Amino acid sequence: MKNLTPLKSIRLKCLDCCCYQPKEVTLCTVTNCPLYAFRTGHRPQKGDYTNTESYNEKTAPTAAKNENMSI
Repeated sequence: MKNLTPLKSIRLKCLDCCCYQPKEVTLCTVTNCPLYAFRTGHRPQKGDYTNTESYNEKTAPTAAKNENMSI
């Protein structure tokens, strides 16, 4: 078994949660998930993930917009 970095492990968990659909990981609306800030496999900008509540406030309009786009 190969070694995974923490970010790659988080990305795989997010893919598992979204039935291995990368687009669904990107459109994820579960902003209270502790892995939400890292779901794309990259670190968010410094300071964006130190306080989950402030991160959720910044992304809430985007998540709401994505929910409204559902069929």
